[in-house]
Parts: sequence; structure tokens; C-alpha cells
Amino acid sequence: MGNSRWKEFKRAELLLLAFIVCISFNYNPQAFFHTDYQHWGWHFSLLASVLIILIMRYRDPGSWKQKLGIGFTGKDMLGLVVTTVCLLGISYFLVGYLAKLSNFSFIPRIFNYKRIIGPDYPFHAVAGTYIYYIPETLNEEMLIGAVLLMGLERRFKKLNRNIIAISVALIFSLMHQALYKYSPYQPGILLTVSTILALFFVGILRNVLILKTRKIAYSWAIHLSFNLVFFAGFFVNRSTGEFASEPERFNIVFGNIPMLLLTGFLALLSVVWLNVNTGDLKSI
Repeated sequence: MGNSRWKEFKRAELLLLAFIVCISFNYNPQAFFHTDYQHWGWHFSLLASVLIILIMRYRDPGSWKQKLGIGFTGKDMLGLVVTTVCLLGISYFLVGYLAKLSNFSFIPRIFNYKRIIGPDYPFHAVAGTYIYYIPETLNEEMLIGAVLLMGLERRFKKLNRNIIAISVALIFSLMHQALYKYSPYQPGILLTVSTILALFFVGILRNVLILKTRKIAYSWAIHLSFNLVFFAGFFVNRSTGEFASEPERFNIVFGNIPMLLLTGFLALLSVVWLNVNTGDLKSI
């Protein structure tokens, strides 16, 4: 094996290692490591963030920030914070409205955990639940967003960016189906076709944001704000009082016509934006 081919092989190994780290530490780590430690989530997901960054920094010392999509300027950081805060409010009202359409009540954990879980449940465990989603979504955006998306763009230079955005969005949506179907820590409930389609549309929107800005700031803002609301709350059936499982939550929120129309409209706008050149705008 030639020297250049050996280097490419080692680079591929390091990239695979980064994905393995993400899968191992980012998802259900308390079950994976058989621990009921109350802070399990954010410690493991933050460790994954550190390891992913170190691996990519060693692999691509001159361009690791760009390849991870985290070469943020001060303006990018401000945009990330402002967008996340604004979308937190929008996500709260949107999730609550969509839950009602399916005869469910959405109850934010941070304000109701003592009533739902128990009066002795510690606040630090609730805070850990929210903190977990910061590095968890960052890891997904760096690897499934920037590394995979822009890596395909660099690898297949003649491939249309629309095809890349759509293909990765399809992977994003089907990953959710595979997780809930085959994970030993999930009930095996399948997502509906409309849920998968809505997730596919969300994936297109996020992919276009990354391809156009070359950074994950705004895609991460969408992902983080929604996860902080969606996963950190309770969905209670108004008729039976039963709590919805995680895949059932997806079907409740994404598997309905309003969400399908909203995400489809945003995906369409993003694809139009992807195909508009900056030069074309300047000439108008």
C-alpha cells in the first residue's frame, strides 16, 4: 500500500472512530453503561463532543473547524443564541398545539417535575436532562450535518447539491425509524409515514442551512431549541392519563397535517434558496 493510500486509510479510520464515539456516548448511555447515575446524559454526551473534536483536530489539523462546521465568528455566535432563544418560544407553543390535536397534554418538565415524578425528585437531575441536549445535538450537527454533508460535497464534486441535501435528509429521517425499531432501549413502535416525511423535510431545511452558510450555527439552533422542548417534556393522554413513549411523541407532533404542511413549506423555500446564487441576488 502506497504512502498516500495509507494516509487515506488512516483518515477513514479516524472518521469511523468519531462516529463510533458519537453512537456509543451520545445515545442512551445510561443503559449502554448500565448506570442509573442521575447526571449520566450530559457527562457522556459532552465527553463525546470533546473526543470528536480532538479526533478531527488530529485528523485535519488545518481545517478541522471548517469540516465540523464550527468555525464560528462573533456574529455566528450571536445568531446562534438569538435564534435558539426565539425558537424555544415558538417550539413550546407549536408542540403544545400539535399535542392538543392528538388529544394529548404537553407538560414541560422543568415546571412540573415534582408533581409528575415526585416531590423528592432533585432539581439537578432535571437540569441534567436539559443540559444533555446541548452536546447531544452539537455532536449530531457536527457529524451527520457538517462532516457527512460537506464531505459528500467535497468527495463528489460533480454531484448536484440538491441531491446531497435530499440524500442526507433521507438518512436523517430513516435513522429515527431504525432507532425506534431496533434499539433494545425503545419500545419498537414504528414512526408513521407522515412522521418520517416531516422529519425528511426538516432534514432538508437543516442541510440547506449548512450548505449555504458552511457552518452548523443555524441548523444547530433549530435542532437544539426543538429538542429542549420536545424531549424534556411529558405528553399525557387526556383520556387515559397514560404517558406517550418517545416514538409516540414523534407521531403526535410530526405525524399530522399541520406539521407536514409547515415542514414541507420550509423545505421548499430552503431548496429554492439553495439554488439561488449570490451573484443573481446582487444583479437584481
